[in-house]
Amino acid sequence: MENIVLISHGGMAEGVKSSLEMIVGQQANVHTVSLRPDSDNLQFEKELNEKMKALNGPTLIIADLLGGTPCNVAVKNYLEDDEVAILAGMTLSVVIEAVVNQRATIKELLCLAKENIVDVKAGMNQAEQEILEEKQEELGDYSAYAGQENIVNSRIDERLIHGQVAGIWSTSLNTQRIIVANDEAAADPLQKSSLRMAAPTSMRLSVLPVATAAKNIRAGRYGKQRLFLLFKNPQDVLRYIEADGPIKAINVGNMSYKEGAREVTKSIQVLPEEEPIFEAIAAKGITVTAQLVPNEPSIDFMKKLRG
Repeated sequence: MENIVLISHGGMAEGVKSSLEMIVGQQANVHTVSLRPDSDNLQFEKELNEKMKALNGPTLIIADLLGGTPCNVAVKNYLEDDEVAILAGMTLSVVIEAVVNQRATIKELLCLAKENIVDVKAGMNQAEQEILEEKQEELGDYSAYAGQENIVNSRIDERLIHGQVAGIWSTSLNTQRIIVANDEAAADPLQKSSLRMAAPTSMRLSVLPVATAAKNIRAGRYGKQRLFLLFKNPQDVLRYIEADGPIKAINVGNMSYKEGAREVTKSIQVLPEEEPIFEAIAAKGITVTAQLVPNEPSIDFMKKLRG
């Protein structure tokens, strides 16, 4: 949809948009209209109609609650409008999908909404079982794929798998396997289960020590699978390179503030001791960029770091 209008009781619509932009960046085509405590349905209807008149092209209205006043007003005014679709049951995951995948159908958005309501504790137990099954996974003879790795993205993100990675990057790149290369995560069963829970169900996940990740990818262990390689910090990237792990470029995504760090971009804070590590990575011929989400421009990270 060209336009998305979030409608709700109180401040929910504004809150969802704020959370959305925290994950995917500013969204000029996402609008909000709220039924405030000091307002009524007539005032809300006036504000919604004014907002809709200012928009051109297909529009998706997402309401907070089926049968609530915002939803009812939208149905009253736009039920017969072929350029307007209306959903009820607003969730952040559905709004993100509608924004990053403008070709998503209403049916697909509804399926996503159902899939994203989960019992986390039960899911953790299921994730542990899936990890055991992946350890036993039989990929057959993969030697023919040595040197033909298919890495669609390599990224530094200290949060590893979260909304930007699971909901945006990995899906937009048609990822088939996410590989987390971090010694601490690989040694922590609870963290591995949490990462499995956070990863899209359609994708395989490997949480490996850095040296093992380098060895497996170099050997063609994953055949023709489209791989998304995740590192927690630049130190792990350098260790991966020194272990002869295949890599041509690294995208720096999220590095949070720590005492003594300086801001390189809004999402990247670099410690003094990390700067020479980035220089060492670049010196090995690796292209280092910064790009929070796919719809934002990629920038030369080393130029920004040195500037």
